[in-house]
Amino acid sequence: MTTIAFTGLTGGTLKSLSDYLINVPSTDTPRIQESHIMLGHIICQLVEAEYFG
Repeated sequence: MTTIAFTGLTGGTLKSLSDYLINVPSTDTPRIQESHIMLGHIICQLVEAEYFG
């Protein structure tokens, strides 16, 4: 299984455990969460475009 991790500044434990790291370079939790939400929507849009055209 391929793993993708969404993290904040340091990547934490997930950095070494994931195949792909999506790292938001911030220590401000609200900004990290907002970025993760946006990135999740972008990924969903790309997947839908690939599968459904």
